[in-house]
Amino acid sequence: MSDKIVSLEEAVREIQNGDIVFIGGVLDSRVPMAAIYEMIRQGKKDLIGLSILALEDPAVGAGCISAFIGCYAWLGAFGKAPCIARKYENGELIIEDLGHNDSLLIYMSAFGLSSVASNYSIGSDLLNLKYSKLDKIREIARNKEKIPKVKYAKIEDPFFGGERVLLPTIKPDVAVIHVQQVGTEGTCRIFGVEGVDTLAAFAADKVIVTAEEIVPEDYLREDPNRNSIPCTQVDMIVEVPWGAHPSVVSHYYDLDIEFIIDYVKRASTQEDFEEWLEEWVFSVENHEGYLNKLGIERLESLRAVKGYGFRPRTWLRR
Repeated sequence: MSDKIVSLEEAVREIQNGDIVFIGGVLDSRVPMAAIYEMIRQGKKDLIGLSILALEDPAVGAGCISAFIGCYAWLGAFGKAPCIARKYENGELIIEDLGHNDSLLIYMSAFGLSSVASNYSIGSDLLNLKYSKLDKIREIARNKEKIPKVKYAKIEDPFFGGERVLLPTIKPDVAVIHVQQVGTEGTCRIFGVEGVDTLAAFAADKVIVTAEEIVPEDYLREDPNRNSIPCTQVDMIVEVPWGAHPSVVSHYYDLDIEFIIDYVKRASTQEDFEEWLEEWVFSVENHEGYLNKLGIERLESLRAVKGYGFRPRTWLRR
């Protein structure tokens, strides 16, 4: 077996306080929740989250994520992310807002670019530097030189004339990405929407992959056009079945709607959130304990049906 294969505890131990961390997935799909819960158990602090925050809400509430660079901090149909909203309102969470497109372009560091031209946010206060929080984020960053000195820079276009906006790119210290299948050497196969996970894997200094299952590399290489991330970009592999619950993992299991509704309700105050945290994170000790608490009946009720890639819900049609 490859020496890249480690336990979840070992992998998360590589994340250091103050790291810039990309957390993979798209909104409520393939979010590496098992890794997030382990970050909380290990007491990580002052992490700087990138891109889209949604189901990462418990990591904000627990004080793991202290800053955020990107766009969107909402739980979609479930409403606002309660801990993110509360921490921000109390001045305990630093948010550096980017436009939606710009929050993707920051990963152009994957191609060795230090900046990229983007006029996406022209006309908005996103370009108003007096609202920038980069100085505050730099204070908590472990690698301070990775935080841009300014948010945007306006330049004269030397090619076609007119004003252009330069956006700095960012290199994450660590990318944590959940996939459906990973080979023993790290080749990743993602079913469904990839988001910017592949770009982030090339941009980050270190890549941790959690996966529903580890499969032989030969199996993945029989059909290489279906693979998403090459083994050369992956540093650590963790086999974590149901490792993205309660988010959805295409072809494996569906969104646990009831779990998320319960979370949003119980995280509405810090006191109630801490009770939820004790029940679902600290008291279960590890991911296996978390699955045991969920129970086999609940898990099986979410398992995707072959041919659909998800779990049809008859009650939604009533």
